[in-house]
Amino acid sequence: MQRSASTTLALGVLSVMWLGAGSAAAAPFGPSAYVQQSDSPFAALDFSGGYFYLEDFEDHALDTPGVSGSPGGPTSIAFGPTFHDSVDADDGSIDGGSLAGDSWFDRGASVAFTFDAGVLGALPTHAGLVWTDGPFLTGVTFTAFGSDGVTAVCTIVAPDVANSSFNGETAEDRFFGCSDAGGISRVQLVNALGGGIEADHVQYGRAVAETVPEPAGLALLGVGLALARRRLAGRA
Repeated sequence: MQRSASTTLALGVLSVMWLGAGSAAAAPFGPSAYVQQSDSPFAALDFSGGYFYLEDFEDHALDTPGVSGSPGGPTSIAFGPTFHDSVDADDGSIDGGSLAGDSWFDRGASVAFTFDAGVLGALPTHAGLVWTDGPFLTGVTFTAFGSDGVTAVCTIVAPDVANSSFNGETAEDRFFGCSDAGGISRVQLVNALGGGIEADHVQYGRAVAETVPEPAGLALLGVGLALARRRLAGRA
């Protein structure tokens, strides 16, 4: 489990479309520049009443609780020992390159990560990942699905996020995410051209809102406090 506070880096020039949300509570995050976990928009949030997990694939496996990925696998296994485009900091230094780190790769046009409420206790309210590579000048679509597994609660379309190299450069890496109080069952990245897609730092958490008393409860509390004051005044 990893959690820290940070200011998310702005993306600069990139045309982005946010397509409708499934509920008033849903909110998209990104795409935003990302070189380390503290760049996540989720890093400043309080998940202490629920849970938060981040999978960076650096042990060459997807083994955080309650999430599965398909299609593909850790890049070191699904692709091979070279040309990994991991998050920059995962190799121990922020230096614009990440060939020594690991990530998740599939040779097709999309990857998805599905969350298991049975394992986690409840679906995450926040989920996201980092797009790290794909075909040259490809458009990327991120979609988060609600608790029914079908309804899209956040969709972000970001054209032309890739550069012209697969050699581990990290300046193009972008975070995509979503929050929905109703729960997120799955997140998906799709590239417009196919031909391979790579992702990293899959992160998901459940933020538990503080219980707010109903108006009737507040009224009873006010009556109780008034009676307590009277008793104290009578004893004075």
